[in-house]
Amino acid sequence: MKKLVARLPRLPAAVGAIVGALVAWPASALTITFDFTYDTSGFFSGANAARRDVLQSAAAEYSSRLTDTLNAIVPAQGNAWTATFANPSSPAATVSLSDLAVPANTLVIYVGAANLGAGVLAQGQPGGYSANGNSNWLNNVSARGQTGALGLSPTDFGPWGGAISFNSATAWHTDASPATVEPFPGQYDLYTVALREIGHVLGLGTAPSWFTNLSGAGGVSLFGGANAVAAFGGPVPLAPGNSHWQAGTLSAALGTGNPQAAVLNQDLAAGARSFLTALDAAALQDVGWTVVPEVSTFAWAAFIGAAGWWRWRRGRKGCVKS
Repeated sequence: MKKLVARLPRLPAAVGAIVGALVAWPASALTITFDFTYDTSGFFSGANAARRDVLQSAAAEYSSRLTDTLNAIVPAQGNAWTATFANPSSPAATVSLSDLAVPANTLVIYVGAANLGAGVLAQGQPGGYSANGNSNWLNNVSARGQTGALGLSPTDFGPWGGAISFNSATAWHTDASPATVEPFPGQYDLYTVALREIGHVLGLGTAPSWFTNLSGAGGVSLFGGANAVAAFGGPVPLAPGNSHWQAGTLSAALGTGNPQAAVLNQDLAAGARSFLTALDAAALQDVGWTVVPEVSTFAWAAFIGAAGWWRWRRGRKGCVKS
């Protein structure tokens, strides 16, 4: 008597390997929290409260891609610290917060707006600090467990957070959905600028590990991080100040592969939305962040093709007469 046994289908080794590559991404670990305490002009409140959704959409783009584990900062037993940052509503003034508690895997970004003058869309940077206590505590405040951030030539970055000030005098486009790209002539895209400024808080153009990758040639500073060089095809020219890509720098948008202005460009244009690009993500890696890789078109095509072959093979088996 024959037994009928239900078995799980066996995938070919090639299909199994590709499936493993597709599902073995690390889970999201980074949380970006915005604090509106210093938004005294109401740029993100009242009738403008929907602008908070734009910030959350931009933060979600980073949270979905960065998987570093950051230690909590919890003052106790003689270990103390003071977080410092530019007041988002008055960037010339410095805010000092004693013994701020920062949860693990979390960045705290204080946001607001001020009239920053013509030609400046926003200002974002990591926060500073002072601390006293034992050496482990001092290292934790400085690097949050990212040991590569502690060397003389840093290769990593572990900030507690920072601050962003947006220009209150700018005409802003405030659609929070990255999926919509309706025309908005004469306005600057808050989502795109938020991506760039959060990038600055994460160390793009600001972290010590960014500046260890700089060199010069022909009067132009170049960013030579290995990942950025691979994504760009060579060292990346920088704008004056060495904190942004040179005007007109293009890269492939993550998720679509479409060429566009990179988010870290200094000259973001009115009426245009940019998404995080392969070059921007590569620079995050060079600063020290762990970035979830994109699934290449080849990987998806190989998976679909192998799965189709497997279904055809099973169909052929079902047609064989016993």
